[in-house]
Amino acid sequence: MTLTPIRIRGKRKTKAPSAKPQSSAPSDNLNPGPARAKKMKRSISTVLAERSSRYRASLDALPAEVLETIFLYSANLSLPRATPHIGAKLSGRATLLRLFIWTFHDTWNQWFGIPFRGDVLFGPRVKNPELNICDGDPILQSAVLELPWVDVDFILQAQQTWADTYGKDRWFQHSIDWDVDDNGFPTHRQDESHDFCGGCNHFDARTCFEADYQKALSWPAFDRGVEPWGFRDVHPLTRVPSSLITGPWDDEKLRRLLWFTRGGALEFNRKGSAPTPPWEVRMELLRNAVIDTSEPNVLVCNCLLGSWVYRDLPADIVRQEVRKIRQRIEWGDDTTTGRFILREVEQTLSSYVDFPQPPYEKYE
Repeated sequence: MTLTPIRIRGKRKTKAPSAKPQSSAPSDNLNPGPARAKKMKRSISTVLAERSSRYRASLDALPAEVLETIFLYSANLSLPRATPHIGAKLSGRATLLRLFIWTFHDTWNQWFGIPFRGDVLFGPRVKNPELNICDGDPILQSAVLELPWVDVDFILQAQQTWADTYGKDRWFQHSIDWDVDDNGFPTHRQDESHDFCGGCNHFDARTCFEADYQKALSWPAFDRGVEPWGFRDVHPLTRVPSSLITGPWDDEKLRRLLWFTRGGALEFNRKGSAPTPPWEVRMELLRNAVIDTSEPNVLVCNCLLGSWVYRDLPADIVRQEVRKIRQRIEWGDDTTTGRFILREVEQTLSSYVDFPQPPYEKYE
């Protein structure tokens, strides 16, 4: 009785090796023929040409103009990272400028030339101010501002490009350096270096920002005359990169910090603003700006050290930092301005520990 063969799925029958025919010719070893030709080497240009002609995915094969349109309308910031080929097509400065303008167009178009301060009587007025509506997408703005190529030079170039296209003949006035005239009306202080009163066709992104920056550097520490800010360049719910809040700050970061502050992006203590950063971020801000730095930064203090920094900080950590500040003041190695800032921060921290305030909303 023979066994029944069972077929196993995936098993293939191997063919028996065929017998090599007997050759009547003499062995190759006895009569060696010409040597086998070596493999031909190809040039780099030939290899690259062959690779470029290979089939690519349909998205890779699209022209750069079509890809850019998809990129802008989808607002998908992960698209340039899909493939190196797509990233190369979407990494041009012109494309990135269009993305930045696309992101902030609605906010700029609504607020350009309109001061956010309620006591300013010059220039156009916002429609339905009681509704406190701000156009724009704060989520997209927050994501774009986190990108590594966004610096102050890029931002100012984007603003100027937008103004040349959409802001012609629109009124513009500076939002800082306000004063009160003899009749009690707000006005600008007279300055020979720049016309802060503005007007139609006055806006030049770099010139106006440089004038504001130099004016901001002249402010004393904790000067309440610098608030409130008058622009709305950023949606109030937009989140500023944490690295810009915590520092340390070089010249570019200081300028970018002033642009954000002047544009209303750091108003954490107002209704309808972005949630307050966590206490770890705020504590690092205090250390890098005042406590652990060799000289406290006046501009950072004016831009960032509001009441939102001190609220809901852990009491034990605050007491440690207050002790460090008092020891530093006793050593007496700081300048007059530095000692003034240290005392102000020490007194404010102590008051918030002794009389805790209700916490602000945190990041989700």
